[in-house]
Amino acid sequence: MDRRRAVELMVAGYRADARGEVYPLPRTRTEADGVTVAWMGAAIPSTDVLGFRSYLYNKEGADRGDQVVTLYRHSTMELKGLFLGCLVGNLRTGAAIAAALSFVQSDLDSLGLIGTGTQARQAVASAAAALPLKSVWAWSPNPERREAFRRWAEETLRVEVRLGRDAAHVLHETEAVALTTSSETPVITPDMLSGPKLLVSINAYRRPEIDLGLLKAAPYVWTDSIEQAGGPGTLFQRKEMREKLRRLAHDETMEELRDKLSTRIVINTGAAWEEVLLAESLWRSAEQSDVGLQATLSNVP
Repeated sequence: MDRRRAVELMVAGYRADARGEVYPLPRTRTEADGVTVAWMGAAIPSTDVLGFRSYLYNKEGADRGDQVVTLYRHSTMELKGLFLGCLVGNLRTGAAIAAALSFVQSDLDSLGLIGTGTQARQAVASAAAALPLKSVWAWSPNPERREAFRRWAEETLRVEVRLGRDAAHVLHETEAVALTTSSETPVITPDMLSGPKLLVSINAYRRPEIDLGLLKAAPYVWTDSIEQAGGPGTLFQRKEMREKLRRLAHDETMEELRDKLSTRIVINTGAAWEEVLLAESLWRSAEQSDVGLQATLSNVP
């Protein structure tokens, strides 16, 4: 699947969610002696799919990338396919960030990145495919990783990369910033903002990349999954935070979202419908659907 198509699917998914056509299955976590099992899913009856994803991570928050995405037909409850590994998860991360950016600034030609690892590469690759992106400002604490990211983006994507002195420098130089860090403490604080910004965070669910004070100050806070972003262990447990949540791309609030006079924050919590839509599209375009493992399941209880 090309990245432009993946971003288009994310845009369609946001709109379907706004119309009430997506049924999120609650996120659950179960701790097992230092290893946590995370599980979440979604059903989209209008496209006849239901699916879930699961993965493991440890006390440090690290995971192996061995995600499982399971895809069913909603109408018949038949198992259609299993996707193993990080392909679907990595593709959806970048595509979801690019889709969120395109909703607000479809003419975006410069992007700031805080973080220069795998997730940052996914984000800029998808943004370059879906937006008229010409340049990137980037920063992360690791000088070697910053330089490796710069070389990769310029050679692979033909996008100019400028390396900032720190996170505040990147914020100063760009209007839109994607945060793709693994930081356990906020990397963006209110005092860093030099004016209105669009901030997209992928880790605010488990890791507070964005300072809570900034969330209070911003008049608009958006998320691709209200149910997940407002759940236990999130930044949105407080009542005033939950009241600020808005569904991304909801028709009557799109003009507010495009208002460039205020800071807008999009929290990408990894809604499972994103993987479900990508898995469905990949399954439909596969040359074969019986690759790898075939199993005949008994109907006997």
